[in-house]
Parts: sequence; structure tokens; C-alpha cells
Amino acid sequence: MKDGSLRRVLMSETRDLHDRLDQAIGVFADAGAYRGFLTGSYRFRAALEPRLTDGAWQVQRLSRLLEQDMADLDQPRPALPAAPALEGRAAQAAACYVLEGSALGARLLARRAADQGFTASFGARHLAAQTAQPDRWRRFLDWLEHADVPQSQAVDGARDVFGLALSAYGVKAAA
Repeated sequence: MKDGSLRRVLMSETRDLHDRLDQAIGVFADAGAYRGFLTGSYRFRAALEPRLTDGAWQVQRLSRLLEQDMADLDQPRPALPAAPALEGRAAQAAACYVLEGSALGARLLARRAADQGFTASFGARHLAAQTAQPDRWRRFLDWLEHADVPQSQAVDGARDVFGLALSAYGVKAAA
């Protein structure tokens, strides 16, 4: 990874928000904690996915799988937070960065969900889909390296998307 690469800049400039999100998701100590994760994931993905219109990189659309997972657990669809507009190619690329990066964490989360009895056919379809293509992150990084977008605009977009994720998981904005 080059020092001035867009990936490096996005990682550096969103580390604080990423860390807060990781802490909010935490460990699934029980099925109730998993249900909270599922609700937050649905709120985030269902609010954001319709905003992804650029088409340069095709993210996995997981909101329908999340709906099925919630139905397995008899969870109603929650209200959605307001999503950022994601205007322009830089904001779209930044949103893709956040969504594709979530698949890296999904590997660990899928194991934790399995420990609670949730599988690719019951309650954790979305995690199975996220982990089904281990080379996807590498392909995305290749695309991102050639995205040719203004870094400052991409950082703003990524921070907006992380802000949406924090809101979706019920984490209050920093003071």
C-alpha cells in the first residue's frame, strides 16, 4: 500500500469513527446481542444502499438478506436513519470503501453468530454472503487505487458513511 494511496488516507482519516463502530458492535455474548447487531446492520445497509448510484463498483446489496435474517428471528423492520446524499464519484467510492471493509470484519462476526446458532440458512445469510468471496477486498482495493477521486472529498464521504453506521447502531455522535 502506497503511503499516499486513497486507501491509506481513508484508513487514517476515519480511524476514530471506525474504532467507535467496532466498539459498538462488540462481541455477541448472547442471541439478544446478535439481534441488536442485526437491527443496526439492517438500518445501516437499507438506508445507504439506495444511495449507491454511481455504478463504478458494485457493492453487495445485503438489505434483503438482512430482512430475511430478521424474519427468521421474528424481528420487525426498524425505522431507518437519514442517509448522506453521497453526491459525486468521491463520495460513492468512499461509501464503497466502508461497505467493502465491513466484509473483513464479517469473517469474525460470522463465527460469533455461528456460536449463537445463526447460519447461512437461518439468521446469518448476510454474513454468509459477505464472506463468500475472500478475494473481493483485494479486487476492490485494485479498483480503489485507480478510482482517481479527490481524496478530501472521499474522506468527507467516508466520515459521513461511518456517521450513518454509528447512528444505525445507536451510537451517539461525539461531543
